[in-house]
Amino acid sequence: MIQVDGNIVDIATIVVGGLSAIIRPLKRFFYKNKPYFSREKGINDMLNGVMLIPFSMMVGSIFSSQLMDQLMSSTKITVAIAGLAGLIFVIGEIFKEN
Repeated sequence: MIQVDGNIVDIATIVVGGLSAIIRPLKRFFYKNKPYFSREKGINDMLNGVMLIPFSMMVGSIFSSQLMDQLMSSTKITVAIAGLAGLIFVIGEIFKEN
């Protein structure tokens, strides 16, 4: 049996990111919409999925400081990717045309 010794936050982030990347192609396959897979949408879906765990833990840290401690003990790249995506979204909203 393989022993998993990674940080649970990093593992969950990778798993959710991977699952997010395959949901759209599966939906398109079952609804018979082609093309089933788009590289750009796949990358976008994966990055959106990667952000779910850190963002959820940040929100959850209101109720439990242990969640924030666990998040901060994970690889900093996880938090950096989520923060960068949030920053890009906010900057996009500021400079959006009316």
